[in-house]
Amino acid sequence: MADGSSAMLARAVTTYEDATTAAMHAAAARVRERWGTTRDAGAAWRFWLAEETTVSALTTPLGGSSIEVGARDDLSVMMCAHDALEAPVGGWEGRVACCPRAFAVDAHLTVDGKRFEDAHACAGEPDYDRERAIEAGLDDAGLYASEAREAARRVLRRERDGGGKPWCTVFGSRFSEGNHFVHLPLIADYLDGAILDPFSKSYAHSLMWRWAEVCEKIGPGEHEVTLRCAPLGVFVPAAGACRLVGYDEAKHGSDKGFKAFLQSLDTEYETSASAAGMSATFTIKLHPNHCAGKKIERRAQEWAPDWPADEIAECYTTALQLANTGPPGAMAAQMTPGATCCHVVLPTTDGHSGIAEVKDRDGRTLYHEFHAWGLFRGVDGELEARTGAQIKFRCVKSCVNGEPTGVWMAKDYDPRPCNGLLLKNKFIDQAIARDDEHIKIPSGVA
Repeated sequence: MADGSSAMLARAVTTYEDATTAAMHAAAARVRERWGTTRDAGAAWRFWLAEETTVSALTTPLGGSSIEVGARDDLSVMMCAHDALEAPVGGWEGRVACCPRAFAVDAHLTVDGKRFEDAHACAGEPDYDRERAIEAGLDDAGLYASEAREAARRVLRRERDGGGKPWCTVFGSRFSEGNHFVHLPLIADYLDGAILDPFSKSYAHSLMWRWAEVCEKIGPGEHEVTLRCAPLGVFVPAAGACRLVGYDEAKHGSDKGFKAFLQSLDTEYETSASAAGMSATFTIKLHPNHCAGKKIERRAQEWAPDWPADEIAECYTTALQLANTGPPGAMAAQMTPGATCCHVVLPTTDGHSGIAEVKDRDGRTLYHEFHAWGLFRGVDGELEARTGAQIKFRCVKSCVNGEPTGVWMAKDYDPRPCNGLLLKNKFIDQAIARDDEHIKIPSGVA
């Protein structure tokens, strides 16, 4: 017999903790290990002020700190929970831990004793209204079934545990399936440099706009700030919006008692306001530059400073053509209908620039590849319209017996798609002018 009793749940939690520790993705594992989180403390908070930061190591504890944010500093804070953000809400026979699907995280904010309860929804473009942002956020979180979306809307509408509303709710697919941390980028000079891709990609732009509004209200100088994170989840088995750790199809698939138990858990969930470690209080000193109401915009990507000169001609012309084909072409058709690639940026990726040989474990060369950003100007031509796009993809040429054969092909980052980002058309024009002046590209740029 199984139920939601504390004993059964405790046994299931042990199953869950062992399984989630084993299933942690590499980023969460590094952060949790180096930050020294413990189950008793619940979570750890840290911050950093520079874009190029190794998050797992080169960060500073947030709680009780005094942070002075200089005129040109970035500011990111991050909470890392010891256990995954999807906590069990029920246990079956002490062996199956039943966890909601975490689709969003509330960020509660208090500054100098004043609570900010704007209930912003952070997803999609930063100037979306709340309802449009919620729809974009539920898409980002992978909640496509109507039952799961309605459960999510219910928890978003209601008053939160402890009373009141959150400052912001951030949405994303990476709060589920073994993730332990929540990254909150607040201030940056270069938007994409502040994002931990893919973890905060879906909400970073919007969140930084909301923080700029807070800074404009509170003004420069010293302030006491408290942040609290509260993951939100839905448990809707019929829509696949749940996680069953320890589930065995052969044993549980036809068990009517188990199905009834799952049905009893079918609702929406939020993290308790008293959950250990989910909040941090600190002092921040803001520079006047950060309080002027200026909101960050996405700019075009930068060229790698060390891309091999003898490869520029081949890589630029190849990528310019391939950007309109395969996965990047399909993504461009959705993001900027009717547009064709008008420029290419050749970036540094994982510390490497230029054409690379990709080898198997035995040292055999499988294929050659390089990475590129294709820029697509929106067909409306409006400089201030955010209808342009930049899409990152791979250019791949297969090898036979270690030698490249055939033609270059456009590829995504299987299993992840190409990285597509919207931006204003004026920033694409600026990138073309920038690169035409500084990069020796064959025949100039289009």
